[in-house]
Amino acid sequence: MTNRTIAHLQGRRMIKGNTSRAGQKGNMEKERAEHAAALKRIREGGVATKVRILANHDCCPVCNAAEGAYEFDEAPELPLEGCSHPQGCRCHYAPVLDRFGP
Repeated sequence: MTNRTIAHLQGRRMIKGNTSRAGQKGNMEKERAEHAAALKRIREGGVATKVRILANHDCCPVCNAAEGAYEFDEAPELPLEGCSHPQGCRCHYAPVLDRFGP
């Protein structure tokens, strides 16, 4: 995933997040399903060795603490429980690509 793609996805998430917190709670299950599908695509893609959680630049302490690389089975479920950002959890999964060669 290129930096441009990541920035585009983050921008879309910020626009989607401009709803009330009550409205976001109604979409929590949809967001969980979308994040689970993203994690599954990264795992089954055959290129990534781990998954990384990327947090936004203005994230809450919970999201800041969760940022980093994880084994696939150890990655926390997104959106993160306990996130205190007014727009909700805006973290997302990204592949860790540390294999070399074809």
